Amino acid sequence: MQQYFSVSKKDNTLYLNNEELNHIKTVMRMKENDEVIIVYKDKSYICTLNKDLLSANIKEEYKSLSKINKFIVYVPLLSEEKMSFILQHGTELGITDFIVVEYEHCKYKLPKKDYEKKLTRWNKIIKAASEQSHRIQKPTLEKIITVKDIDSICNVNILCSLDKSNVKHICKVLTSKNLNDTISLVFGPEGGLSKVEEEILSSKGFIKTSLGEDILRTETVPLMVASVIKYLRDSEEYEKH
Repeated sequence: MQQYFSVSKKDNTLYLNNEELNHIKTVMRMKENDEVIIVYKDKSYICTLNKDLLSANIKEEYKSLSKINKFIVYVPLLSEEKMSFILQHGTELGITDFIVVEYEHCKYKLPKKDYEKKLTRWNKIIKAASEQSHRIQKPTLEKIITVKDIDSICNVNILCSLDKSNVKHICKVLTSKNLNDTISLVFGPEGGLSKVEEEILSSKGFIKTSLGEDILRTETVPLMVASVIKYLRDSEEYEKH
């Protein structure tokens, strides 16, 4: 069943953004009374579309937002194809916040005048991935920063390093004691982070972390870590029940 995000609610009716009409009518070929899932204020509902296809009547509650364990990923500024890949699949794997960072080794450059346009496009990708994976809460992506602006307020701050010494394996950094804490991940573009950037991040409390012997593509790194975190968190929840 297709999911959408509602912009407003009145009585038992949920309303969609006008931009959804083309997708509903032309792509999905839906008609009046077809069922959809619509999210509004941390709850999703099974609804039936009205004749205008931009409003729907609630039939029943589908699910509500459970506890959110935040996972913040600082994404290097990459090519459009790689950015789309990370945002789409990272959303599916449970990343809660994306922050784009311009690093020294970033090959892709973006003038500041184009920031808002790109942020708008990237948020559309996140929204579509959230709908496809039936996520109730969309991940945030609000800004593009530099390495000096990265904050280490999280309980677990992971720095994926190419350094062969003075690093901890991911299995030692992520433990049963901190798994459900707020986690942040920093990783570099092609060529990795510069020595100065790693020093800045280490001074902020980020832990130099190894993901193993294999050299991963930049776009693979956050998905690998997200998969590990999702598996461990889901396993813990499953064991409780």
